[in-house]
Amino acid sequence: MHRYERRLWCIFFSIKPFCLVLMGVWCLLALFWSLSDGYQGQQEANKKMVETRAQHRRRVTSQTWGKVEGAEDVFHDILSRLSVRSIRSFKTVNRYWHASISNKHFATKQLAQSRKKPSYIACPRADKAMKLYLLKPGKFNYRHHATVDPPGRSADHNMHMIASFNGLVCCINQLSDENEDHQIWICNPSTEETMLLPQGRPSVWTEPSIGVAYGPDISDYKIFRIFCVGRRNAGKGDYLYECEVYSSSSGAWRGIGPVLHLPMYVCFSPHRSAHVFAGGKIYWLVSLEDPAGIMLSVDMEENFEVMELPYYSTDLRNEDRITVTTYLINLGGSLSLVVLHVDYFDVWEWKEASWVLVIEDYLPFMHFCEIVLFMTSLEKEILFVTESRLWTYHLDTRKWKKRGRPPTRFTNPAIFPFTESLLPCKLSVFK
Repeated sequence: MHRYERRLWCIFFSIKPFCLVLMGVWCLLALFWSLSDGYQGQQEANKKMVETRAQHRRRVTSQTWGKVEGAEDVFHDILSRLSVRSIRSFKTVNRYWHASISNKHFATKQLAQSRKKPSYIACPRADKAMKLYLLKPGKFNYRHHATVDPPGRSADHNMHMIASFNGLVCCINQLSDENEDHQIWICNPSTEETMLLPQGRPSVWTEPSIGVAYGPDISDYKIFRIFCVGRRNAGKGDYLYECEVYSSSSGAWRGIGPVLHLPMYVCFSPHRSAHVFAGGKIYWLVSLEDPAGIMLSVDMEENFEVMELPYYSTDLRNEDRITVTTYLINLGGSLSLVVLHVDYFDVWEWKEASWVLVIEDYLPFMHFCEIVLFMTSLEKEILFVTESRLWTYHLDTRKWKKRGRPPTRFTNPAIFPFTESLLPCKLSVFK
């Protein structure tokens, strides 16, 4: 063998172990890198799988609500079916939700849903802080809803609820012992918002009479205030009465001229503001003198009218004619008059510009000497408030039902049909 070849073979055999070791190390490193990459890949895959499971429900919910929010009508329809307090809590979710439920369109939809489930709002006892309860028709369980005690209220006199409309209530309280005039409040018991109306012109000699009217537009209502301005002939003769009206659109009182009569005190009502709104008009009782009893009405266009009460023959006994326990109610959208006698009652309905006797039935509680303190109605049901409990009479079935007792004894009670709403008290700024 050539000496150079032998030298090459010698060098090869001398470095062979080192090459083998180097190749082994390289193979081990390659294997480690392969296993490491596979492990890291598996870790990433596992991590992604864990994150997907943890976020799956949130992601699906987010995608679902994203679609719902995109379909605005569906979104509004779902929220409008919830209670007012639940809806108000959702205003803090985000700006989109806040804007969606803080406008007139949504308030209209919510009120329409609420009207499908009407209830009564009750103030069993007139007090300085007015405690209000909700009563569901059929159950009549008292559930505390709100306590109305607004700042700025005249502290020496009780508040009285005189009307309920579109989720708002109108309340009055006397200014002072020396001044029989009233503070007038608009309140939303569901949102706990209150608004004091500006003071009207002074009423002399007697307290004014208040009536609330509202239109088909939920942001439109008017408050009529009839007050005494003095007497004819320098203090001699009859009193002079005028009327002013507060409009939700203007936020101010406006005089509309003289009126012929001042509404009367109705039975056990502590104020002259007992009235009913039916068919687009306010109605007050003025006189129960037999046979010339009259009532006063005014519509949203501020047109007044004097109407006669139903005729009872003078041949009847006094207790069978118009009595002091006579009430105006809204019965299924129609003006109705309920006259209580000794042991029975009459229901008259105003139809085609005349009174029609629709019901004459017995009174089950008069034998227990229970006095009717207040009366209201919801659709075809009349609610009688006596000293100790509630009674209902349904016009279609002509059946009486004895209802529950109040949480406190009735004292100057007030109960009206009610639907929860999101309407603000100051509707002039509602868009």
